[in-house]
Amino acid sequence: VISITCDNASVNTAMFKELPKFLPKFAGTNTQVRCFAHTVNLTAKGVLHPFE
Repeated sequence: VISITCDNASVNTAMFKELPKFLPKFAGTNTQVRCFAHTVNLTAKGVLHPFE
C-alpha cells in the first residue's frame, strides 16, 4: 500500500495509526491524502445533479 485517500473523518486518522501493526512497511499517517478526493467527489456530484 503506497497511500490511502480519505475524507477528514477522525476514524480515518485512527485507522492510519493502527495499520502499521498489520502492514509493517506501511508508513502510517505520512501516506494519508486528505480531502482532495472527497472535495472532487462533492464537486462532481454538484455539477452532475442537474442532469439527473
